[in-house]
Amino acid sequence: MAIPKSISGRLGVTYDQADTSPAFALGTCDHGEDGTSFVYAQANGAISQFDVCLLPENWDADQLDTTNSATAFGEKVGVAYAALTDNQYGWFLVCGTADAINVGSSCAANTALNATGTAGRIDDDAAVGAEVIERLVLTTAESSGNQAPGVLSHPTVGATL
Repeated sequence: MAIPKSISGRLGVTYDQADTSPAFALGTCDHGEDGTSFVYAQANGAISQFDVCLLPENWDADQLDTTNSATAFGEKVGVAYAALTDNQYGWFLVCGTADAINVGSSCAANTALNATGTAGRIDDDAAVGAEVIERLVLTTAESSGNQAPGVLSHPTVGATL
């Protein structure tokens, strides 16, 4: 899995690295190869690599699920590029192509995606009461391992189904 490299010239940026103390200000944006954009945030609980996470105003990233998305209309969403423990710091993809995003089994490409009851994982099941994730699309269906590639364009939490 290719992890993009920073093209910003900012020293010390490694998108798949977890920091135990902040290496950058929370909310720092960085631009990577191939048009990718990342935001630096702090983990609010354990986060697995490639989890889909809420990125609130205070940059306290939390694995997306139907519980926290229910009150998060319009909130930013990103994909974690490092596995983080509670209170660690890391980079979250908010724009560009991701080689892997954590998704439900048999999640389809090119269809609406939504929050699920499994923290950090999105799906296309259109479950009643789940929130749509706007501007995040899979380019290939999930075939094994609950991951699939996709494209993000500054996604946010949308309306409830």
